[in-house]
Amino acid sequence: MSPVIPFWLLLILAIVAFLFVRLSYGQQTGNSDRVHRLLSFFRLSVFLLIVLLAANFQWVRTGSLSRRPLIKIFFDNSVSAGYHQSISKQSLVNGYQEILNAVSELTYDESIDLSIEVFTFGETVSTLSGSPLGMGVNESSTNLSAVLASSSEVAGDEELNGVIIVSDGQSTVGADPVSSAGGVKVPVYTVGIGEPLRMVDVRINSVKVPIVAVRGEMVSAEVTIESFGEIDQRVHVSLEKGGSLLGTQIVAPGGKGSSQIVRFQFEADQVGNEEYVIQVSSVKDEINIDNNRNSFSINVLKDRFRVALITGAPSFNTRFLKLALESEPKLSVEHFIQRMNEWEPAIANFWRQSYDLIILDNFPTSTIPSRWSTDLSRKLGRGKTAIALVAGEALVEDKLLAYLPIFGLQPFGEEIGFGSQFSVEAVPGSNDPMKFFELDWSQFPPLSPKISVEPGSEGMTTTAQLSTLSPVPLIITGKIPSFDQKNQTVRRSVFTSADLWHLYFRGKGAEANTAVKDYWASLLRWLVAMSGEEDRYFRMTKSAFQRGEEVMIEGTFPRLNTKQLQEGIWWRILHPDMGETLVPLTKEDASEMWKGSFIAAEPGRYQYWTLMGDEQFSIEEPHGIFLVEQALLELKNVYLDKESLEGISESTGGGYMPWSERLNLIDRLSIKSRKEVFSQTVDLSHWPPFLILLVVFLAAEWALRRGRGLQ
Repeated sequence: MSPVIPFWLLLILAIVAFLFVRLSYGQQTGNSDRVHRLLSFFRLSVFLLIVLLAANFQWVRTGSLSRRPLIKIFFDNSVSAGYHQSISKQSLVNGYQEILNAVSELTYDESIDLSIEVFTFGETVSTLSGSPLGMGVNESSTNLSAVLASSSEVAGDEELNGVIIVSDGQSTVGADPVSSAGGVKVPVYTVGIGEPLRMVDVRINSVKVPIVAVRGEMVSAEVTIESFGEIDQRVHVSLEKGGSLLGTQIVAPGGKGSSQIVRFQFEADQVGNEEYVIQVSSVKDEINIDNNRNSFSINVLKDRFRVALITGAPSFNTRFLKLALESEPKLSVEHFIQRMNEWEPAIANFWRQSYDLIILDNFPTSTIPSRWSTDLSRKLGRGKTAIALVAGEALVEDKLLAYLPIFGLQPFGEEIGFGSQFSVEAVPGSNDPMKFFELDWSQFPPLSPKISVEPGSEGMTTTAQLSTLSPVPLIITGKIPSFDQKNQTVRRSVFTSADLWHLYFRGKGAEANTAVKDYWASLLRWLVAMSGEEDRYFRMTKSAFQRGEEVMIEGTFPRLNTKQLQEGIWWRILHPDMGETLVPLTKEDASEMWKGSFIAAEPGRYQYWTLMGDEQFSIEEPHGIFLVEQALLELKNVYLDKESLEGISESTGGGYMPWSERLNLIDRLSIKSRKEVFSQTVDLSHWPPFLILLVVFLAAEWALRRGRGLQ
């Protein structure tokens, strides 16, 4: 014990305090009254305690705390642990019980007072209540990193002496277990289940094939086959479409983790989204045959598109339209021109043929029979033909009224200034199919309105307008339900000014002329669905996945402008139970493919959309659907990953034992109780008894003085 201030100073202060009290009460009482003696005692005691408080004496208090040794045991409860050929499921749980019994025998040694905690692990780590004999060994994934993270959690009076992990080392989710072991400060002893030789398995690892093809093209599919275990037989790799065999090859898998590439070449002969299946025959002793089959799709596009250009009266617009049509070599154009009451060539050819796109140019005129609208509606109802209208000076608006339902239009409700010219502006936020094309309308001359119409169907939208007090629709595009097949949509577009040719022939320079021609060429390609029904092509790498597996999507956008690239491309996924997941898609420079992935945590039916920025989407019309099955992902990796288990033990100072030597781990365990000695420095000023004594003396003096009526 030592004071903060010198002893001699304390002695002087104590003597001064004594003399002060003595003289003060001695003058009042003459040292004869017993009460005043008590008052002198209390006051002197208080002064002396204050002096000691100022001295702030300190001393060291020592003690000890016994920590109970603790061993944690983790048993693998995943599916793969029970599928090893050398160990049956019953033998496995019996072995778990043997390990637990052997460790439990150490608790009979009273000198060490051992505590044991037992857990099971798979997707999560759980406390084992009861015997290991009741374990299901049925969890669909394994997270060894979670085991290592939870192994260091102990109660305050326990000392973790070691961790025992019994597993095949297969970690299908979570971080790398060997890296995670670096945070464990006690020895980790691992017992390996099974044999290092991987279970026999032949699987389709990947299929490289184009997402989009043109009808008539030869398509190449590159299939990577992986094989594991000891395999001494050949397998058949076949390609099918709609149940028809397109090709087959025989390969001899090498096993032991080797891979082989098989190539198929076939013709894309049918337009549409074509489904293909790659299948590999199974081999002897193969348990998981679900990965022997893989399906993929190719969006097959037309190689030629037929266009009918119907001109009621030739004009400068006609010349521009022909320039735009000729710029696209895949368009085959038949031009029908009305001259007086005749058509060149004969209009009967038009009614007999089918077309992908019909363009009404400067039509209808005064000489067109009224039955034309009815006949045209009937013709359009027989297929998915797109139709466009370009107004002209000879167009008769009263006759156009009968054609408005064909285009999903209705008369414009506002008065417009015919003959006046107005500047052109884009309509912000519109559902413009040409949103990929960046066109600066301010570089073009003003235009005059010719027909007063506006969208009359939900699928039609104004994408450009003439700038007035009440803006006049200039370009109206969209999709409306087919006349005969309500579950299908057909594409429509209308240009309401007769001055289309001004944009090209009176534009502000060559760049503006090229831009407007490219814009119209792109609009024509959209109308005929030259790049397919949609403006994006994405597919899942498989049609069905297993729970815990990485789900991947890949695809292409035919065109994207700078703004859309800045806003990003997103994969929006919807699951009934999990809700919405948003995954960013990234573009691979080498393949020009947009790709994204996520881990399917729950089984079920998923809907998805591929979106640009904050693009809106319809819940009722997903871009695609995929299934996640309940799960045999664990069976892809049924073998002993000895290297991982050894790495965990080596990095923590523990040891690895094969299953056959599992009971030998008892000899390796180093168990000892630890008595922790601690010391604590106590300050007199913070010592509760001292402070209580000071308060008692002060209170006693106050009570005695009040009782005697003293101040």
